[in-house]
Amino acid sequence: MTQIRPKVFASLVLRRAAGWLLAGAALTGAPLAGAADFSIGVGGGADRGRVDCVASFPCDRSSAYAKLYAGYQLGQTIDLQVVYFDGGSFKGGDTTPLGTEFGGKFKVNGLGLSAGYRWAFAPAWSLGARAGLARVRTHFDHANPVWGSASQTTTQPLLGIGIAYAITPTIRLGLDYDMTRFKVHTTRGPLQMLGLAAQFSF
Repeated sequence: MTQIRPKVFASLVLRRAAGWLLAGAALTGAPLAGAADFSIGVGGGADRGRVDCVASFPCDRSSAYAKLYAGYQLGQTIDLQVVYFDGGSFKGGDTTPLGTEFGGKFKVNGLGLSAGYRWAFAPAWSLGARAGLARVRTHFDHANPVWGSASQTTTQPLLGIGIAYAITPTIRLGLDYDMTRFKVHTTRGPLQMLGLAAQFSF
């Protein structure tokens, strides 16, 4: 079976989502006069996870991520957002207390809740900032299958900033930077995600 690489998958998701949103805008006809209460969105791009590296195993801290989110507008500038993200996978390793090196693959995903503030600094342009918490699951597969795998779910801070352009009052395209943390065994570190996002309000 042909496998799709994470970076290619994120690119396909983003292109298709943008197409769906633009088609939705055409079908809805005239733009709404005011801000909508609910929104859904999709995003994706490149991310980086800080994992430990050892000389005897390959190390790769870069990957691709994708996210889906839904929001509720509390006012002109404040909203709440639920987001699911898949941070892709990273290769790294560590050393046991006996001095034995081991390596493998880290897979990270999570579900978060955050509150955001949006500042409209120019017609159609806005800056946003978010803060909240996420339940982040980290799964580690040892390179040596005899050692098996392990996973751990922890509660981590979820922060983000972004800039967006409103094509219509209901459709926004933007650039988002999100950050959280992950942990499994003794490995812990930041997960940084930078990519494009498309949002449809209704």
